[in-house]
Amino acid sequence: MENLKEYKYINKEFFRNYRGVKKNVWKGRIDGDDLDSLRWHQTIQIIDLEENLENLKFKNAICFIGFSSDEGVERNKGNVGAAEGPNAIRREMCNFPKTREDITLYDAGNIFCIDEDLEGAQKALSTAVSKIISFGMFPVVLGGGHEVAFGTYNGVLNAVTKYQKKPKIGIINFDAHFDMRPYEVQTSSGTMFLQIADQCKEKNIDFSYFVLGIQKYGNTRSLFKTAEKLGVKYILARDINDHKELE
Repeated sequence: MENLKEYKYINKEFFRNYRGVKKNVWKGRIDGDDLDSLRWHQTIQIIDLEENLENLKFKNAICFIGFSSDEGVERNKGNVGAAEGPNAIRREMCNFPKTREDITLYDAGNIFCIDEDLEGAQKALSTAVSKIISFGMFPVVLGGGHEVAFGTYNGVLNAVTKYQKKPKIGIINFDAHFDMRPYEVQTSSGTMFLQIADQCKEKNIDFSYFVLGIQKYGNTRSLFKTAEKLGVKYILARDINDHKELE
């Protein structure tokens, strides 16, 4: 952790909210040690984003980062519990079979929401996602409340802005709600896409948002008007039809 201030994407929110993960989080059944018998818990590698990883080469790598927060859900008067999601998801993934030898899995730990500071946690997540992308890995964020979207988006934005002055980032959301509620009082798990839209307007970059599964009884008329004003594309849940499973 020496000379960390010189590392890219580091900020005080990241130091405050980030924690690494131990390998014993990943444990499961063992059928054997040959390549055809391996499961994820036998092959996943643990990395610490507080260390300088810039000299390492990551190729065909997927990196998990947990967002252990449901502060946004609580602010939105929802049912809490999603903060336990990251490790619960890890436990379910442990026994997945390793089917691709050319892909390496990494786990970078968790971002926590300390002292109900959602904004700080989202900034820390943004830092983590940016770092993962900068190392050449594909980030997969394990939530967490839906407020995970704001930090994830900004992490991608910060990383790609290095290469594009006006990046175009598309957002696809499977949800009954637009999650574009006003946030003058406070942000929550129901405000982040309006936050992103306002941020895009301020930065003069494209806002491209597509929602599948919108429920008319899950959104006020004002939210539909906001979505229309901002050019949001959506499909109502009632218009989604069943299709035969692809063989």
